[in-house]
Amino acid sequence: MNYEHIKTTILIVLIGVSIVLTWQLYTFQPEMAFLDDTTRYVPSDSLNAEREERKLKDVIRPEQIIVHHHNKFARIPNKDERFAKVYENLLRSSLIEIDLLATGPFPKKLETDGIELIFPTAIPIDLFLDLFELSEEEFMMTLTQVNRLYLYGSPGGNVHMQLLSVEEERVVELGTNLSTTELATFSEPFNEYIEMRTVLEPTSSNSTKLTAAVYVPTEPVKVARLSFQTSSLSTEFYKQTLFTDPGSVKYYQQSDGEDSYTDGNRIITMQNNGLFMEYINPAFIDSKERNSKHIIQSSYEFVNGHGGWSDEYLLANWQSIDTRDDASFILHVNGYPVMNFEGQGSMSLDISRSGNQVVNYTRPLFELDNTPIDVSEQVHLPSGEKVLEQLKQQEFFDPKQLTKVVVGYELVARTTSFVTVEPHWFAYYRNHWQKVTFEKGGSNGLE
Repeated sequence: MNYEHIKTTILIVLIGVSIVLTWQLYTFQPEMAFLDDTTRYVPSDSLNAEREERKLKDVIRPEQIIVHHHNKFARIPNKDERFAKVYENLLRSSLIEIDLLATGPFPKKLETDGIELIFPTAIPIDLFLDLFELSEEEFMMTLTQVNRLYLYGSPGGNVHMQLLSVEEERVVELGTNLSTTELATFSEPFNEYIEMRTVLEPTSSNSTKLTAAVYVPTEPVKVARLSFQTSSLSTEFYKQTLFTDPGSVKYYQQSDGEDSYTDGNRIITMQNNGLFMEYINPAFIDSKERNSKHIIQSSYEFVNGHGGWSDEYLLANWQSIDTRDDASFILHVNGYPVMNFEGQGSMSLDISRSGNQVVNYTRPLFELDNTPIDVSEQVHLPSGEKVLEQLKQQEFFDPKQLTKVVVGYELVARTTSFVTVEPHWFAYYRNHWQKVTFEKGGSNGLE
């Protein structure tokens, strides 16, 4: 009898164990990363808690807004609230086709005031219309990209807009629902802005030439030298974000002493003692595919996708050569671009794409505190006219090869957690940014 009870008890126990094991097997979910290259590992919320997505209009902005008044020019300072309002009001307006086959000149020669918006690089027309939340199908645009806008009052009381494509040497005219009264609120305080002049003499009033003037200030410029505490960005975050299987990533040290991480294919290399990072995905570098999405849009989505906007980074440049595309977003501080890091490359997010894949991504691994430590020190820079005189002293200098002259910052790392931004003049000459120096008793000009 006891033997039968024992067998029954054992049987009940086995049935219970079987039920438990079956339930565990049914509910078990293995911890494994997706191996599909098109799928990104999703980092934990704790790694990305303070990151947020940005809108396209937050990273594509004009680099200059120039007010035209009776053949005189003035620049609205980038930190002036009216700079942001001009752009915001424009993007909220509706657009109407006026003349898609206009012949120029640019900007339109009028007795009334106008406002010119200058973008840092050519903006593809589909992205330009996206800024207005319009679709390309709504306009049969004859331009493929836009470099500059010119807003001016029409006889009907509304503001019209010229769009200039420098590369295509073409201009179109659109109507807006902005009023000339609204335009005047920004153009009438002309004397409150920074007086400017053009590098080359303006074309005659009867010219139809589509010009892209270079503007420089007529007076010396005062710019704050600023110092910031910095915070390091998590290397672990980018390992989790950029590798499809973070668990397989191995650490090793290169011959130059820099740290690297690799999954046997992709690699992240730390540079400048961990202040910068370079990500390389060599498997797709020689891809022959062609992505239909523009590199600006693709790069914007890539950085947005992992919350990479650690500071104020704005679109600076892009290019497409064969199947490789590149885009660059430069750090801005106090309304000025940070052009150099200790005389080296710019402080930027640089993205390269081959086919449908990001194959290279370089960026700083630190961010600046929101508030500078000291804002009292002002640096006095020569006027833009003095810069032009300095440039003209260079042998074989060709003013037609001068595309931009701007004030920018050079970032100097005092320690690993303390940096200073030093203001200088920079010139974009023969397709390269160069610092303009005014050294006493030494060589002057372009570095």
